[in-house]
Amino acid sequence: MSPLRGSRIAHAAAPVTLEASALESQLAEARATIAEQRERIAYLESLSMTDELTGLLNRRGFFSHFRREIAAARRQRAKGNGKGGGVLVIIDLDGFKRINDTHGHMAGDAYLRQVARLLVGAVREEDVVARLGGDEFALLLANTDAACGAVRARQIATAACRRGVQWNNADLPIRFSFGVQPYGADDREEEVIRLADSHMYSNKAGRRPHSSGHKAARPGARSAANRRATG
Repeated sequence: MSPLRGSRIAHAAAPVTLEASALESQLAEARATIAEQRERIAYLESLSMTDELTGLLNRRGFFSHFRREIAAARRQRAKGNGKGGGVLVIIDLDGFKRINDTHGHMAGDAYLRQVARLLVGAVREEDVVARLGGDEFALLLANTDAACGAVRARQIATAACRRGVQWNNADLPIRFSFGVQPYGADDREEEVIRLADSHMYSNKAGRRPHSSGHKAARPGARSAANRRATG
């Protein structure tokens, strides 16, 4: 091989090496951009499922998680690992409108944040707490049956009565009504929520004095339950 021909080969390799290096750099930049975009999407997705006031799951986040819970129960049953599932607790605060009307919306916001902290502190790490909107909250108690779920809900309600919110020298007690409904592999989240809502309104009516001596659900309860069940 002549020196001239060898020299040509050496010079021809240089642009190829530079081009490959540039492509690798561009590829690294593209990967970094994609990673940043994925992080941004995940962040925005998290924001869309989080209640700004309390930091809990919001309505959208709750329904997304609930659907995954029921799907997990189906997979668990298919593998022969039991029924799976758990208990849904729907919570509706008693007298919240009066707090807003009497003490203002800042007091109402402080009240809701305190309720959120109380609920989070009362459940296990694997359980879920969400604010569905307004003065309505929800708990998903994993691997729990109806009886244990009802006991746990009563314990939380009793503990809440001992707690309160101090606002401008006023003691605002925390009281709420609740409905408990188990869920499993064969259930649809809409129906579980509807039943839990129904139990909650019965609980609220039973704790409210009635001059007629019989229990009555809150006006509009059925339509409110249907709105929640549609997600």
